[in-house]
Amino acid sequence: MTTSLQKSSPNNRLDAIVEGLLHASDIAIEQADLPLSRMPEYFMAVHVAQHVAKSFANFGYRLEASVKETLTDAGVDDDEIDDLMENDDLRGNGRFDLVLRTGKRGTPAHVLEFKRGSRSAHLLKDLIRLAYVTRTVHAGARLETNYLVFTTKKSEERLLTMLQEQEAERRRNHPRARSQVAYSLKRYHPIRHWAKDDSNRNPLHMAVAVFEVRYKS
Repeated sequence: MTTSLQKSSPNNRLDAIVEGLLHASDIAIEQADLPLSRMPEYFMAVHVAQHVAKSFANFGYRLEASVKETLTDAGVDDDEIDDLMENDDLRGNGRFDLVLRTGKRGTPAHVLEFKRGSRSAHLLKDLIRLAYVTRTVHAGARLETNYLVFTTKKSEERLLTMLQEQEAERRRNHPRARSQVAYSLKRYHPIRHWAKDDSNRNPLHMAVAVFEVRYKS
């Protein structure tokens, strides 16, 4: 478990994300009488943001952060940003669910996107989007590690198999698509879940999963 005001590392940052999700799951059940998977994605983002900010000495955050402002604050040149805004992979006119920021100036450090469910086409598309962010800013130390966070009925094995199949198809169509960007399933944790309108709350399988997206230098 994480403790207050510690220094962020890859492992304890992942732990803190999961802890925030488990806390969100408890709150959803206790106060909304709903499992986490039926709460809005924003609900997950808020609880993870608050937990991470309380756990580490130097993290703040922005919710629903502008893509353009995030890249500007990360030090990407204005001319390059203008070109990036036209790229469909980035969806530059949109927003990131959560951006963790560090330092006195609140420099963007990590992007987190949150999803309910893990449909193959959408899941891979979101991984590609985060991979595109890492590729964009890989020259510096900012936004080089990002996270896709979601609820899923699928097992770990099924998730990985599904993405392997999707990646194989994508590589056939776009041989250089992933380049030096890699993602991996770093955390997978069961949470309470039951069928809609089941007053007995008979347990069904559901989990929270966290993919880490990095740039390989």
